[in-house]
Amino acid sequence: MAGTYSVDGKLPHESVLGEQLGCSRTVIREMSRLLTAKGMVNPVRHFGTAVRHHQHWNLLDPDVALWHELDSPTIEFMREELRALMAAVLPLAASSAARVRADRPAEEGSSSPGSPEAIMVMIFDTAGSRVYQNARDLGLHFARLQEPDAFKDSLYEKLKEAVTQGRSEEAKSCAEFLLNH
Repeated sequence: MAGTYSVDGKLPHESVLGEQLGCSRTVIREMSRLLTAKGMVNPVRHFGTAVRHHQHWNLLDPDVALWHELDSPTIEFMREELRALMAAVLPLAASSAARVRADRPAEEGSSSPGSPEAIMVMIFDTAGSRVYQNARDLGLHFARLQEPDAFKDSLYEKLKEAVTQGRSEEAKSCAEFLLNH
């Protein structure tokens, strides 16, 4: 239903939404609470449930990114916001993950190719800090929501290689280069 309801408009009444979606009012109420917590809608007394502009969404919530697809009306906004977050986090996470890998013996499967999504998960899981682990799903969605691009796929492979071989500075540089191209 992405893009079905206009920004600053309102959602239909609970009973109408329930009928449209084939679910109970209880489910609709829970959905409304969830979307309110994520900043996507705002219940307004004597008006109904207002649809909020995407600039008000809780973009650090992985569900908000998960709900986007390549054809979402706000995909470019989501890509730019995730890119800004990754610019602040990915180079440091990649460097940290490489340092962790340098201290460990070679692990099985480190030379196998991986999707950009899998590479992002590996980096954030390996980096060691809970902050990086909490950013993992946003990194995964950052990679998932990019347009297919063979050049960027090769950059992800170079990033993976630098991390798995424990080359910290190279991993950081690869991540920065990836984010700028």
